Amino acid sequence: MALITKDGDQAEKAVDAPKIEFPCENYVIKVVSLDVDGIHTEITQCMLVHAPEMDTNAESINRSSKGRFVSYSFRIVAHSEIQLSSLHRDLMSIQAVKMVM
Repeated sequence: MALITKDGDQAEKAVDAPKIEFPCENYVIKVVSLDVDGIHTEITQCMLVHAPEMDTNAESINRSSKGRFVSYSFRIVAHSEIQLSSLHRDLMSIQAVKMVM
């Protein structure tokens, strides 16, 4: 698997990074964001642009104990490192999103 920087670029000097064989079914993308109105829809729409075959019923949602943050876990079929980098970059461009793993 390629390591992705905050800007969505591949980390060039990743030592001993595990490799993904593409396509990779059930690849998990976790997104942490502020819990604001409309954020679930915005994140889901972004995910569907990059992974249109994603099953929106197979996601999990967890809210922080104080209700300020929410995390979403999505399962996609990862087709390439370019797809994952583009997805990361577009998710991080959403103002309320704080972290993508």
